[in-house]
Amino acid sequence: MKKLTLALPALLLAMASHADWKYSESTDKMSGKTEKTATIVSDNSLSLQFPYSGTNHAFLVVRQHPRYGLDVILQVQKGQILCSSHGGCPIQVKFDNAPPIKFSGSPPADHNPTTVFFNSANRFISQAAKAKKILVQVNLYHAGAPVIEFGTQDALTWPTQAASKKK
Repeated sequence: MKKLTLALPALLLAMASHADWKYSESTDKMSGKTEKTATIVSDNSLSLQFPYSGTNHAFLVVRQHPRYGLDVILQVQKGQILCSSHGGCPIQVKFDNAPPIKFSGSPPADHNPTTVFFNSANRFISQAAKAKKILVQVNLYHAGAPVIEFGTQDALTWPTQAASKKK
């Protein structure tokens, strides 16, 4: 099962308009090894009904964790992504002007309904490394399947910029 150990700082919310990928490294306390992440904030805010109304951005996170491996994670601030532990969930992704690609997702081990893990991390990363605009569509409870927009001036660099400089 996937473990979720993300902290989405409020600082990322200030970068919500055409935010670039933000790269970071931290030390996993259990293994003592380095965790690398790349995070981008959605350009648009999801328009959901009470109790999820108000500003509501989404985050795409690419993470290389020493214990959990490589993951691509979608997280919304508020709401519930419809993704069952036994059947997963469909995710549509459009990279730039290419046709949409179907992905499947899985919920995290802690069953947090604001989070979904892409089942094909490498496939997502290879496309995101060439794209400056990523549209993601996933089913949300009582909200249909809104399109979440991520725009950036530079495509994803993975492994992270910090990791690339060490080589």
